[in-house]
Amino acid sequence: MITLFTLAYPPLAAERPDQEDDFRIRAEAAASGKASAQRGLYERYYAYAMSIALHYAGQREEAEEITQDAFVKLFRQLTKSVPAGSVRAYFGRIIVNTAIDLIRKKKKQPFTETISDRVAVLNNSSRNTGTDRIQREEIYRLLQMLPPRYRLVFNLSVLEGYTHEQIAKQLGISPGTSKSNLSKARRKLRVLATTYYQIDESHYRE
Repeated sequence: MITLFTLAYPPLAAERPDQEDDFRIRAEAAASGKASAQRGLYERYYAYAMSIALHYAGQREEAEEITQDAFVKLFRQLTKSVPAGSVRAYFGRIIVNTAIDLIRKKKKQPFTETISDRVAVLNNSSRNTGTDRIQREEIYRLLQMLPPRYRLVFNLSVLEGYTHEQIAKQLGISPGTSKSNLSKARRKLRVLATTYYQIDESHYRE
């Protein structure tokens, strides 16, 4: 687990050899273009794709859109050639890039929703005062309350392990902006988390 102050931030499930073998077998079958083979791959790894997309999406419907688009891109690639190396990891990169493309697209549209608007949605949710370990779905909810630009930089840095230089190149921003957005994302997450959960702030690190 990756620790964000005292929050348990869930990384992607560790890849096991049997999972990679299974994904490759299914991918090679789907490369034929047969609908049944593609459906089998889709059903088997839909949850895997959603687990990545949910970290980047502003809402579940958006994550589903990312997942659907990513599978389409994967199937198109497979009909051309099956990538060498880890096909599962290759698909993971497709999902992340699809999420980035969607966020860039939505950035061009008016964005009026604020964090306060989203906090209001959770006003009826119960506060967890018994533990400071936040479960996976709750982490998703907190991340989804961040503005898209903060959420994207946070995930690329914390979840994917990109450097600020790599993030800057991929998003077309400066490394300084990447660092600033990450810092702001952490601060906002801290505020949001302490609003709904009992957090031991002595463990917080910026």
